[in-house]
Amino acid sequence: MPSFSPHVPVPRPSYSQARENLVRAIPPKLLCLLACGGKDCRYEGPECWKSNQQVIRGLFSSWVTDDIIAMARPSNQLIKKYNIIEQFQRLKIRSIINMQLPGEHAHCGPPLDLDSGFTYSPQTFMDNKIYFYNFGMPDFGVSSLVGIIDGVKVLAFAVKEGRVAVHCHAGLGRTGVLIACYLVYTLRISPSEAVHYVRIKRPRSIQTRSQINQVFDFARLLGTQLTQYPDLSLRHGAPFTLQHYLNRQALLLHGQEARRLRHTPKVVYLLCVRLSCLALGLASPPEVHAELEKRSALRVLSRAVRETLVSKQYLPLLSEGRKGSWAGSGSVSSWDEPLGFLERKREVLLDKRSYSESDVTKIIVYEVKRIRNCKYFNSFEPAAEVILTQKLPVSPLDSVIHNTLHPSLQTQMNKGRKLALDKRKNKSQLLRSCLIIFACHAVHTLILNYQTDVFFKIPTNYIYFGWI
Repeated sequence: MPSFSPHVPVPRPSYSQARENLVRAIPPKLLCLLACGGKDCRYEGPECWKSNQQVIRGLFSSWVTDDIIAMARPSNQLIKKYNIIEQFQRLKIRSIINMQLPGEHAHCGPPLDLDSGFTYSPQTFMDNKIYFYNFGMPDFGVSSLVGIIDGVKVLAFAVKEGRVAVHCHAGLGRTGVLIACYLVYTLRISPSEAVHYVRIKRPRSIQTRSQINQVFDFARLLGTQLTQYPDLSLRHGAPFTLQHYLNRQALLLHGQEARRLRHTPKVVYLLCVRLSCLALGLASPPEVHAELEKRSALRVLSRAVRETLVSKQYLPLLSEGRKGSWAGSGSVSSWDEPLGFLERKREVLLDKRSYSESDVTKIIVYEVKRIRNCKYFNSFEPAAEVILTQKLPVSPLDSVIHNTLHPSLQTQMNKGRKLALDKRKNKSQLLRSCLIIFACHAVHTLILNYQTDVFFKIPTNYIYFGWI
């Protein structure tokens, strides 16, 4: 499997800050008339789009993956005129996910359906055995992280049932956010890779700063939940108990699997099931085959995503890695791309005419964390010398950081951290020993004695990513 550089350019918004502010300030009715064209909105029909921009005839639509279509919203008129239900059935689309709020863009294209508040009746799809889901997000805006996690889990479930069509108004901003977060969730790629890939497949997707930030925030949250064993070298790995594990697993799993493994770690469950089958000479149970099929499908999708990014020169192709290694994108601690966050925060401040207290609170966390992580933090050098030594960019917060990291305060912080770290080590030692010894010994034994096609190919970064 090819290995790739984890350094990908931070994606830029399609809209300028001035345009974003203008869009938010204009009343919805006027926005439909000025920006969309009112009843002649180009997203409400096929007139403005070429045939290769209409995967579903009559709708501005594109394949993003082999199982997911991003599209503009359908309407009752378009459904009848272009036989969209029949097209869905022919393409084996089993679900449609609507990212709109009821009553949205009421002055674009045909009138809204009175019962649903959308341009079509969801019942039309459900009567034809096509599942309908609605996760409303404001236009040009974002949802809460809880809302986007729910949407991603539903999308992951829907993909298991068949192909999925996702839409908002134009099928660009909110649709792109959900699909990018889904790629981060399933493939463990970085948020920059996910945004660039979606934009390659669906140009002009993920338009605003807040939408890009949502993908990064989602990846940041996901990265904190992926550590499965206590590892003090990981930023999120120090405090760890069985309940910590189960809480993280509950956030990552969905559907029947989440209900079945509510009180059991998935890695322990699968290993015990596999060991029992080998000891009794039984065939692998359905859970094992389902896991193998899932990982096989994700490998195919991961390769397609990375080959697309390489072809567009977002990722340089380096060398062939070891066969059988899982196509992850670096360590968990690097997925949140803190420097990418800091870079965009700086741009926001530079675009503004004045600084406010809220701006300071948003960026100071990243400034302080970055200096604390540098190799000089544990010394007694003042923060100003650290900045000069590291050649860090100077910001209006340097004086605040200097006071925060005064040597006397730094010494107290180091002592407090050491005591807390020792306490966490003692508490997590028993769980760490049991899980690591059991899991690693079982896997090692199986690899040595049962290297058959039935058993898993254990990924090299198993201890961080495995089984979730």
